[in-house]
Amino acid sequence: MMALELFHYPTQTHICNYVELLDYLIETMKDVDLLVEKGIIVNCVGDNEVISKMFNRFCTYIIFSKSPYYDIVLFSKSPYYDIVEIMKAHYRYPWNHAKATLRSAYFSNLWTGTTTVGATFLLILTMIQAVYSIMQL
Repeated sequence: MMALELFHYPTQTHICNYVELLDYLIETMKDVDLLVEKGIIVNCVGDNEVISKMFNRFCTYIIFSKSPYYDIVLFSKSPYYDIVEIMKAHYRYPWNHAKATLRSAYFSNLWTGTTTVGATFLLILTMIQAVYSIMQL
């Protein structure tokens, strides 16, 4: 489908742009696991490693060239480019990693969240008590 689109519709590369977005999203087998779990892609092959390698190879041979009919550079910036850049900036920000770890490890359900808040509250009370006992010496 990508070859047909590139050959017959070089200025309307919707399929190639979508495959390029998936290529940005899928780097490892864990990425495929997440996309399959969320229902974004359907794995009929069976092995997520094969899907990962397949998407990482799809955009390898797409050539960024000028169209002979239009004075524009094709495939230089897909419509998903801005989305990918926003996602990369979000991923690079360390505070987002900390929030994700807190959410997945300590607040995954009501009981672990309640336990985490209670333990933090007791730790703060213990620290306050330690400060007061040191001040009385």
